Amino acid sequence: MRKVLTLVIALLVISVITPAITHASATRTGVTGTMTLSVSFIGDINITKSGIMHQVGARASGTVASDSPELSGDMDIELSANFNLNTGEGIAFGSFVITNAEGSFEGMFRVKDTGFINFEGTLEGHGTDAYKGKMVQLQFGGTDLYRGGYAGPDGLTGTCEGFILSPKGT
Repeated sequence: MRKVLTLVIALLVISVITPAITHASATRTGVTGTMTLSVSFIGDINITKSGIMHQVGARASGTVASDSPELSGDMDIELSANFNLNTGEGIAFGSFVITNAEGSFEGMFRVKDTGFINFEGTLEGHGTDAYKGKMVQLQFGGTDLYRGGYAGPDGLTGTCEGFILSPKGT
């Protein structure tokens, strides 16, 4: 009986304390921006007889300009992709880092390619240094002018929209 009573009291104390901890004020800040990247390494590419390109370890870098200073800075990505050279459809996934003088956001992204040069995707990352404890989630889209026989300057350009979540309320 004594053990049961002790357990009930402990659960009661936890149920009173836990809501105060789990309901701490969090801030969700909307952000928008643009990105411009250049490929620094095309990665290892293998093209099957049926026209499927497998790309592993490609890297690109450039800048992100955002209405949030936390997301404005240098961006580096590394990706792998499967792309159908017959239809212009594909998927890609990889890692990213957005860095500025205060800190960085690091995480993963995934992309769907359509129409040879168009892409759209999502990314999610966690903050370091001054941004430690924060998380970014973005949807983005743009053009990959390295594909499709485009005759102009090469590059990856796009726009992004999403939010930064700060569990600390700052």
